[in-house]
Amino acid sequence: MKNSQSSLNILLLDRLFVFTVIAVFITWSGLSLAHHSFPAKLTEDGEEAIEVLNGTVRVFRILNPHGALIVNVPNEAGEEEGWLLELSPAAQLAREGWTDDTVNPGDRVSIAAFISTTPNRGRLRAMLIHGQTETEAARLLVSYGIRGDTPTMIRLRERLPTCGTIDQSYNRTECFLIDSDAMISLNAEFPGEMGYAMP
Repeated sequence: MKNSQSSLNILLLDRLFVFTVIAVFITWSGLSLAHHSFPAKLTEDGEEAIEVLNGTVRVFRILNPHGALIVNVPNEAGEEEGWLLELSPAAQLAREGWTDDTVNPGDRVSIAAFISTTPNRGRLRAMLIHGQTETEAARLLVSYGIRGDTPTMIRLRERLPTCGTIDQSYNRTECFLIDSDAMISLNAEFPGEMGYAMP
């Protein structure tokens, strides 16, 4: 009798263990998908769609699981809509040299973003932070989807000086300075809005 009771207890513990593992796996998978899944809008060719947004920074935060940038962008009716743009996790941004002052509320920006199927959501690809005056150079931060020595990074490195604020050794983000002459040249050479940062 003791053996059968002991066997039953072992069987129940085994089943409890299996159910626990399954429950943890299902929960973890759901959280993992929720964290990593980015429902991207796709082009006709099946590539992630990139859209350029022009607006003003409302909020920039270095956070986990992802840094966040909220930009006020005028819609077709001229009303401002908040766009939430996802960046890398806090530790990665900090390692690369991003600080709370890299982008400030009120900064005028043009952003190339991978657009989500969720309205007013996206993931940062490149951000042009316009100078405060006509003579101040703009800063171009290029990240997400551009890794290391891609054609985009190579052409930017060949044409523009770097800001010196971002550690380029991680091959995740680079910061370039663009004065008015360089902007005219880039726009002529790579047509289309922010064409110089496109694939």
